[in-house]
Amino acid sequence: MATPTTRTAYQKIIYERKGANGEALWLTLNNEAMRNSLDDEMQRELLEILEKVALDYSIRCVVIGGAGEKAFCSGGDIRAFQSMSLVSGYEYMVQRGARIHQLITTMEKPVIAAVSGMCLAGGLELALMCDFIYATENATFGLLEINIGILAGWGGTVRLPRAISVARAKEMIYRGEVIKAPEAQQLGLVNSVFPNRSEMYLALEKTVEELMAKPPLALRAAKSIINHSATCDSIDAALAIERGTIQWLAGSEDFKEGVAAFVEKRKPNFKGR
Repeated sequence: MATPTTRTAYQKIIYERKGANGEALWLTLNNEAMRNSLDDEMQRELLEILEKVALDYSIRCVVIGGAGEKAFCSGGDIRAFQSMSLVSGYEYMVQRGARIHQLITTMEKPVIAAVSGMCLAGGLELALMCDFIYATENATFGLLEINIGILAGWGGTVRLPRAISVARAKEMIYRGEVIKAPEAQQLGLVNSVFPNRSEMYLALEKTVEELMAKPPLALRAAKSIINHSATCDSIDAALAIERGTIQWLAGSEDFKEGVAAFVEKRKPNFKGR
């Protein structure tokens, strides 16, 4: 039986809440004619959606994909650069990207990128913000900004060397190189590669369903611990973050329910409390 779906109207993004309680949000960048490029309107809509989603704990998982099979996202709207001033260009290329990056990486819920076709420039930066990436065999990845005399402004030159080896990231960025999905998976950039879009989305649905069965507080805490500890210079500070969060979880109803369900050999009923 298909899970219920609720749609909200946006111009450049398809917004769908799925599941019995609408706990999974599926966002689709929807501008196939422009290869789902992050133009002004799409950026504004994405930012508006993420601002709301970040603190909406009824939404427990987010999937970001692109309309059609040719592109997840081809990057920014390069034509718009011609009319930008120093101030408007900063707001368009940097300030919005910094906020979108902050929202995706810090919201306490898994965010998964579903990549089919081109994942280039700002599109790759958007995918790098997510917790992990699923891709089809036809997916391609690259930061191409150097070819027009600029560099990635939404975190690409910082996040790519953290996702793969520094030397390989440098080569990709310096050359404006595009790599295919199998190599991206081999490098650790992509988690899983699927023959086609249909199989990728079937796998995504199973993954989302599995994540929704986990205790909500523990899932939130896992992302928080990993993100905060990854930026700690001190292992002791990182371990302190973990200990403090575990202490918080130990007092939750979900922890008591998980232990009781294990002892009683039954399926737990987690409620996020």
